[in-house]
Amino acid sequence: MAYEQTPEEKTRVDQLDRFMTALSLWQTGTTLNAAERKVLRSFINENILDVRETVRLAGCGIRMMATPPPITGGPILRDLDPFDHIFNPPYGISVIQEVIDIVERTIAQIRSGKFPVQRKSAGVEAFRSEITTPSSTKIFLVHGHDESARQTVARFLEKLDLEVVILSERPGSSNALIEKLERYSDVAFAVVLLTPDDVGGENVASAKMRPRARQNVILELGYFMGKLGRQKVVALLKGDLEHPSDYDGVNYVPMDGAWQLNLAQELKAAGLKVDLNSLIQDERRR
Repeated sequence: MAYEQTPEEKTRVDQLDRFMTALSLWQTGTTLNAAERKVLRSFINENILDVRETVRLAGCGIRMMATPPPITGGPILRDLDPFDHIFNPPYGISVIQEVIDIVERTIAQIRSGKFPVQRKSAGVEAFRSEITTPSSTKIFLVHGHDESARQTVARFLEKLDLEVVILSERPGSSNALIEKLERYSDVAFAVVLLTPDDVGGENVASAKMRPRARQNVILELGYFMGKLGRQKVVALLKGDLEHPSDYDGVNYVPMDGAWQLNLAQELKAAGLKVDLNSLIQDERRR
């Protein structure tokens, strides 16, 4: 005898079906105009929290790993939640099919009568809080050779009652950079300080050399964009320097004027507890 779904289960299945349809359209919707894509993206964003909650309750969630293309290279990104990368695919590799597969397995779980809805404890609002509010106050600070800028940013973050993780101050000097990143990258947010420590340009006779950040800083910027998502990474720009052309989706904050307030707003938008009122008052007193 076929299992008869409860009204709540039918509602969840309907939402999952519509979410899958939206993902499929986003994946193949090359004929959609800009307005249609905006509406579709909004629908996915509005439903993703509830869908992920249903997936979690059904026990169908997975973590994944992303390996960089051999031609470009880069670190292997581990322990990724594919739902965090629907619009921000690691190394440009789409995860939409993986998300669709997860949703399909969840629907099958519900229709089989094995969906443990009676075991959920605090409901959707608790889940929303759980995944939108970082459980950690750790902020990873990536920096180059500008010690003064590093100290300025670190002290500001500490003033906000955040724990600053600076790789050079952590044990493990004999480890490779990637090994240390993997060891200490369990953070809520990353601030990447881009300072003009190097110069570079095209390998042609007429090339104009421009100031740029060190290459290890650019590597770490890409690492945290892949691990945390663009919304949880800010690049602080000091001076006039070359921007990484492949990282245009990241938030750039110039270190001039009210950079502290701008940075704090980005931290608060990512779910960290930051007292903007006191910062605004400090700015007014200056």
